[in-house]
Amino acid sequence: MNDQARFQDTSSGVIKDIENGSEWLPKDSYGDLGKWANLQEGINYAHLMNQVYAGGHSDWRLPSKEEVLQIYDETLVHKDWENNEIHIATVFLKGCSSYLWTSEKNEAGQSLRIDLRSGDLEFIDPCEREHQAVRLIRNNQ
Repeated sequence: MNDQARFQDTSSGVIKDIENGSEWLPKDSYGDLGKWANLQEGINYAHLMNQVYAGGHSDWRLPSKEEVLQIYDETLVHKDWENNEIHIATVFLKGCSSYLWTSEKNEAGQSLRIDLRSGDLEFIDPCEREHQAVRLIRNNQ
């Protein structure tokens, strides 16, 4: 199954991964709020989306490394906020950040991000804000 067919828009306004049942918000925090987010601001964004029951749910969270790697596919072409190529399914709204925070940290207290242009994973200072965003996921039980 290719990722274009794997990720489906639903009537509740979320993107369902039909392979594993998880759900994603179609916008990242940058696409939704129009500003970059450090890690704590990304966590705060998740709390906000839970308070407003985005997509009818209140259990949105930051993805793990493995989960965020599931939406990256170098064969797919989409556009980020600068109209550069990123590699996620086009069912996600365009104009997003090319860097997404994950929930993972290393021993030095740095947080893991993925570059949706290249698939590179990098631990950086969680206070870094420029060009960072979060894309929220939930497990659909």
